[in-house]
Amino acid sequence: MNNREVEIKMEIKDKAQVENIRKFLQENEGQRPQSIVMKAIYYDTEEKFYQKHKIAYRVRQENNCFVATYKSGKVNTQGVFERVEINKKVTSLQADISVFSDVGEIWNLIKETKGKKFIPIVITDFVRECIDINWFASKLEIALDCGFVQGNERKSPICEVEIELKSGRMEDLLSLKNELSEKFDLQISTVSKYKKGLILAEQI
Repeated sequence: MNNREVEIKMEIKDKAQVENIRKFLQENEGQRPQSIVMKAIYYDTEEKFYQKHKIAYRVRQENNCFVATYKSGKVNTQGVFERVEINKKVTSLQADISVFSDVGEIWNLIKETKGKKFIPIVITDFVRECIDINWFASKLEIALDCGFVQGNERKSPICEVEIELKSGRMEDLLSLKNELSEKFDLQISTVSKYKKGLILAEQI
């Protein structure tokens, strides 16, 4: 998607549906879902540079890999997140924005924070079970995320489904959203994990 992320998030209102969703993932198209243990730290400077510029900067461990991510964008009235997402492989969970220095479109904005002190402000810890499916003319990823998000010392559970448009049409993304919402009694969420953490930390 050329550094463009398009996805929908849905809260699982009835926790009894988690096993039904897991079974759906296991049975769909004869695939075995991929299971990824994810621990992420979202950083900001003491001056809250990234919050002020509506940027999420995180470093996440995905099983045995580490990935630094820059995200910025918005969520529309249909609950679709449309964001710039740039990922870079790194070697630890430590903050180091220099990995983005070869991406001119964002480096010119964030380079002034190079060398500044970075503070962990949000932590997420969850397991993702996911599969890719073909849906009409599109390829979509369905992910079941279960764990928690933490802001300062306060924690809140994560129990949600994400659908990401890997390639194809927006209408197919919305179609699958409607299908899963009705099947599993899911509720559209317009709040990212990062924003949930900021709320817990009382930073917004």
